Amino acid sequence: MKLTINLILTLILAVFLFPVSTIKAQETVEEPIDTLARSIAQIKDDLAKLKKLKISGYVQPQWQYVDSAGAPSVAGGDFSNGVNKIQNRFMMRRGRIKFTYESGIATYLMNIDATENGIFMRETFAKITDPWTKSFSLLAGLHQVQFGFELNQSSSTRETPERARVNQTLFPTERDLGAFATYQAPKTSFLNGVRVDLAVMNGSTRVTKEFDSYKDVSARLAYGKTSKSEKMTYAIGASYYNGGYQQGVKTEYNFKTLANGETGFEAKTDTTNFKKKAIREYMGVDLQLSFDWKPGITTIRGEYLFGKQPGTGSSSASASAQLKWTDKLYHRNFDAAYFYLVQNIGHTKFQVVAKYDWYDPNTKISGRRIGKAGTNTGVGDVRFDTYGFGLTCKLTENLKIMTYYDLVQNEKTALAQYGTDIKDNVLTIRMQAKF
Repeated sequence: MKLTINLILTLILAVFLFPVSTIKAQETVEEPIDTLARSIAQIKDDLAKLKKLKISGYVQPQWQYVDSAGAPSVAGGDFSNGVNKIQNRFMMRRGRIKFTYESGIATYLMNIDATENGIFMRETFAKITDPWTKSFSLLAGLHQVQFGFELNQSSSTRETPERARVNQTLFPTERDLGAFATYQAPKTSFLNGVRVDLAVMNGSTRVTKEFDSYKDVSARLAYGKTSKSEKMTYAIGASYYNGGYQQGVKTEYNFKTLANGETGFEAKTDTTNFKKKAIREYMGVDLQLSFDWKPGITTIRGEYLFGKQPGTGSSSASASAQLKWTDKLYHRNFDAAYFYLVQNIGHTKFQVVAKYDWYDPNTKISGRRIGKAGTNTGVGDVRFDTYGFGLTCKLTENLKIMTYYDLVQNEKTALAQYGTDIKDNVLTIRMQAKF
């Protein structure tokens, strides 16, 4: 009997102690090098996931001085502050942080702009690229409008503080919500150098909600090449934009020859104007040339735009909300251009730039005829020419300081506020830090 009891107790102990002894055996069998290998494998896996996420950005603190307090300006906004008019200011022109996550054929991007005016959404989209040729891509979300060159050039690399007046007027914030498709010919293709962009967008500017059912479309065809010596790069492009928005008004103005023989806006008041489409149609051509020679890298850049643009009596800016029933809508033909000359000073840290741009919101009238009685013209018809000069010092790879002067000239009209050239020249001193 004692033998039987002892046997049973031994078996019970064996059952409970076996897993423990097995674990101990395993622990004693595993070598330190195996533990290290497993840890390294885990770290590699974590790093591979982290490498898919990239965080970048830049900040642009700046100081500005304008010729007269409270002057209107496109160099970062008008110089006013409520009832108090200001002549100089510190500001954070841009404070960008961008998150980019890439996984296979998919890219997810979110760009935020934080300044003293608030936090705003910039590029935010999802993008897929074909896995075979990697030439086609499709993205949906908030993206830069594919029109011309300057509109899509990053503010961190642009040689001037702001884009030309025409781009700020037609495309405030440069972005829109929609679907965007791109074809970039691969290097092995006979079409190498060709890029095609197509987009369908809301057409509501300043990153605002859609306010009608109309959609805008844009298309751009570009071709660019670099010489075999890599000393010269050239590119040419053509762009087209067609869209518009629901008028929401009962009175519209069209430019024509009036009964008195004078040319001007003729008012048409009709309830059928309500919900009609106010046409936005732009065409443009652009050219870029850059070559590296003894004095340093020289870049020449230019673009010419023309088309139709609706607006109000005081502004030809693209709408971000539907005009009210009591508003008046003006249909205008415009033209505009900008030209850059950028020169690196040898292989030093310095770069100089000269820029000229004009924007004529109404090509059918000019000078003292603007504001003349009976023409129904106003501030929204005044042409501006801007001459800019700047010097940039690139202190490090990620830090630069820019000094830039905008000499702004408006045409002299019969309007009281634009009877002479107003004092609105602007000096900008900006520091930019990238990460």
